[in-house]
Amino acid sequence: MLTTVEQTAPMRDQIRILAQELYMRGGYEGFSFGDIAGALGITRANIHYHFGSKRQLMEAMIDGFVQDALARIASHWTTQGDRFAERLRTQCRDLKAFHHHFNPEPGQRNVWSPISRLRLDLPVLGETAVAALELVNQAYDQCLHRAVADAIDAGELLARAPVDDIVRLLRTTIMSCGPMTQDHGSFSEVEALFATIGRTIAAAWGTKALRQALA
Repeated sequence: MLTTVEQTAPMRDQIRILAQELYMRGGYEGFSFGDIAGALGITRANIHYHFGSKRQLMEAMIDGFVQDALARIASHWTTQGDRFAERLRTQCRDLKAFHHHFNPEPGQRNVWSPISRLRLDLPVLGETAVAALELVNQAYDQCLHRAVADAIDAGELLARAPVDDIVRLLRTTIMSCGPMTQDHGSFSEVEALFATIGRTIAAAWGTKALRQALA
């Protein structure tokens, strides 16, 4: 989760954290080394010392976005012992926390998903952003396959459940939540969609235990 800058952190981390916040709020063209320097009370030269250029800073930020996403995806969908219903709810809660960080007031439609922000800046960031999006997609694909297989093994989903179809339904939904909240101006539609998808999966291929857990 993106956080506010902590003054006790090393300067390199302070620069990166603040740059992430500014980038998420305004995109690649929405911040400069001057903005960062002014906010932290340092010089532009200090930023150049740590990151060289804005492009290098972006590459470090994108790598941070990806590593954070991979860790979260694995935690949400592959933690041993978690049931399918709880995994689905945990994913939704995590997305909601990101949304609230950048949209603390009702009705706000700010970009809150790093994935959505990278998509918007594809023309500027090019292959660096493309590679990042592909890594996140692959991580969801792999971890969701494992989660669905775990649910089948645990007797939550029937053996005949179409694993690839369920994974595709979940992955495309998760990756599309950013634009959805901008359309509706709230996270409520995403929560409703997660509940709908859960009930749909349970009704089509779930056992009684899963249907009850997602009712």
